[in-house]
Amino acid sequence: MELRLLGHAACVLTTSARESLVIDPYESGGFGGAMAYAPIEHVCDWVVCSHQHLDHCATHLLPGDPVVIDGEGTFGAFQIRRHTTAHDEYDGRRRGGSVDILEIVADGARVVHLSDVGQSPTSALVDALREPDVLIVPVGGFFTIGAAQAHEWSERLAPRWVVPCHYATPSCSLPIREVDIFTAYFARAHRLDVSVFRVDNQRERGLWVLPMMNEVGGEHGASGAGART
Repeated sequence: MELRLLGHAACVLTTSARESLVIDPYESGGFGGAMAYAPIEHVCDWVVCSHQHLDHCATHLLPGDPVVIDGEGTFGAFQIRRHTTAHDEYDGRRRGGSVDILEIVADGARVVHLSDVGQSPTSALVDALREPDVLIVPVGGFFTIGAAQAHEWSERLAPRWVVPCHYATPSCSLPIREVDIFTAYFARAHRLDVSVFRVDNQRERGLWVLPMMNEVGGEHGASGAGART
């Protein structure tokens, strides 16, 4: 399976049979232009959203005619479970209710996307989600957990690979922090120069920082397997 970060918290999973699922598509140009990532051009089979905020649910802007997944179950090659939690430390009263942590299994790999989680993990969530292959975690703060709590999630869930998202970039001027504040919690941060993260058991465990594929002036769909640390 391949993972690409498109921008913000949006990503696409593609199976070995080339079936694809977009997670949490953003609205390009949204929030008064603060969401300046290029429009998502990836034609996918399925799309799933963790909650109904426009930086996570702009399914109407996707090309083609993907099937929008509601609820849980098996959808083509993808098995999806939802784990509801609060958007903030005040039971959602500050940031607009709840979000669904998305647990996705495909190609024998288990991916957990933490969405806009706004609080530390409960014991119940740790028990339900521990030891995924890939943990996609928001790290920018303000609207979500920040670097310290993101590191706590990473430690308690003990994933094989950690992939940060939802942080400030040149294409995102929301009041959130840069990814390097999160990477400072780790002894080593692997950084891919290309957009494709191949879920491969031979890959070294730990933190992997992926380029945002739709960063203005960025790759816009380039692929490959190079890396630097």
